[in-house]
Amino acid sequence: MVSLTYVATPSETTSFDKAAPIEGTIDQFRFRLDRGELRIEPTGHFGSIEEARLQVDPILESWEIDIALRFGNPELSFTYKTSEVVDRDPPPPGTRQIVMVATAGELSLVGSATVHVSRARYPDPPTNFRANPDVHTLWKRYQGYRHGREPLPSMAYFCLTFLEVSAGGRDNAAKEFKISSSVLNGIGKLASERGDEGTARKYVAIKSGAPLTSSEVQWLEEAVKSIIRRVGEFGAIDTLQQLDLADLPSLETV
Repeated sequence: MVSLTYVATPSETTSFDKAAPIEGTIDQFRFRLDRGELRIEPTGHFGSIEEARLQVDPILESWEIDIALRFGNPELSFTYKTSEVVDRDPPPPGTRQIVMVATAGELSLVGSATVHVSRARYPDPPTNFRANPDVHTLWKRYQGYRHGREPLPSMAYFCLTFLEVSAGGRDNAAKEFKISSSVLNGIGKLASERGDEGTARKYVAIKSGAPLTSSEVQWLEEAVKSIIRRVGEFGAIDTLQQLDLADLPSLETV
C-alpha cells in the first residue's frame, strides 16, 4: 500500500482556506495536510487497505476530538476518500504494472455556511492523546450536552462519577488521574448544588440553590473537557502532570 487519502472538512463556522500545510509523522505513518486533503503514507508494510485503516482511522478520530477539546467545537473532520496500492509481487520485466486505486465514492458539498473563524494553520495531531473507548463514552455525553440533549449538571456529574468508579472513589481518582481534589470537588459541588427546573440534577438545588452563572457554566465545561483529555492521556503518557484549579478559569465559588 502506497497511501491513504482523506478529505479534511471544516465545520460550518471555521475556514482553513488560508492555512499553511503541515506534515510530519504519526506512529507508523507520514502525513501531509494541505488544501483540505490529508495524505497518509505508511512507513512500514500493510497487507491491505483495511489493515492500514484499522490503524489510521482511530488516530484521525483522536485528532478530531483533540481539536474539538482545544477550540471548543469540532472544527475539522476527516473522511476517507481513496487509497493507492502497488502490487508487491510484480509481473515479469516488460509487463505493464498495475497500480490499484480504491475510492470511497463521489463527494459533494451542498449548501452554504457563514464562516466565523479563519485559521491560519491546521492544528497539529496530538502526540499524547488517544480516543480510547472511555473517551468515546465521555465525549458522547459531552456532545449530548452541546446539542441540547442533556443538562450540564447531569453530564458533568456523569463524567465525575466515571472517574470515581474507575478508580474506586474520589480520593483514588484524584491520585490515579492526577487531578486535584479541589477540581473534582468543584465539579461535584456545582453539578449538585446549582441549576433550575430545567437543568438541576437534584431537586434540592432548585429549592436551596441557584441557577448556574455564566462563569460557572464556563468552568464546568472546561473542567469536563479537561477530564476527557486526561482520560485520553491516561496510558498514552508515562508521567501525567497534575491538573489543578489554576489550569481552569478562575471561579470564586469553587
